[in-house]
Amino acid sequence: MTQKTLSPTSINTYLRCPRKYYLKYVKGLQEKPSIHLIRGKAVHEALAKFHQTDFGSDTFESMKAGLLAYFSHAWMEQDKEIQQLKLPEGVLKEFYYESAGMLTDWLRRHIEAVQRGESRAQTEVKLFSQAHRVMGIIDAIHKRDGRVTLTDYKTGKKDELTQDIKIQMAIYALLYQENFGALPESIIIDFLKFGNAVPFKVTEEFRQYAIKICKEVHEKTASVNEEDYPCTCGGWCAKDFL
Repeated sequence: MTQKTLSPTSINTYLRCPRKYYLKYVKGLQEKPSIHLIRGKAVHEALAKFHQTDFGSDTFESMKAGLLAYFSHAWMEQDKEIQQLKLPEGVLKEFYYESAGMLTDWLRRHIEAVQRGESRAQTEVKLFSQAHRVMGIIDAIHKRDGRVTLTDYKTGKKDELTQDIKIQMAIYALLYQENFGALPESIIIDFLKFGNAVPFKVTEEFRQYAIKICKEVHEKTASVNEEDYPCTCGGWCAKDFL
């Protein structure tokens, strides 16, 4: 049997509710669209394309127009999923313009960081670990004066370093170390809705934690039998699927 590769999302899904993991990753059910996932995808795509574009000495307004155009395109590409939500037009507009505001605020902070000497980022960097059978996509990698910082953008309604986020970042640190031979110095969680970029230092203990989590979840998800995946969320998991 082919050995599967886990991701931070699949690992956190299992840890929140084994039954949801089974329904999504073993049975292969399709999840219902979500306005939060649609917004997150559009914002992430806009930021990635912005980082990949050379705006040179363009003005703030010019860069803003480019960034929001990327966002609008990514949003419209998900029109089918948006229509399936059957949300009131006012709610959709609220999410759209709130997201545009997040990106505009981020752009101001980005320009300030560039003026302080921040280097151009590598974006959407997909990394694999053969040893631990895990993969992840890092939103942005910055290198300056020999120091490496990983950044992950969050579009959620809270600015808390949840257990899900800590596991995700630990795995990113592990992936970077395995692919480049050294740990990043720090990881930044950029809570876009709050304009709050929270840094924390990466340690070897952090990497070891990721190894432990990956090993445990691989062992617990080796089975394809439904009875090995009990529901721990009170049945809410089944409502997430079509």
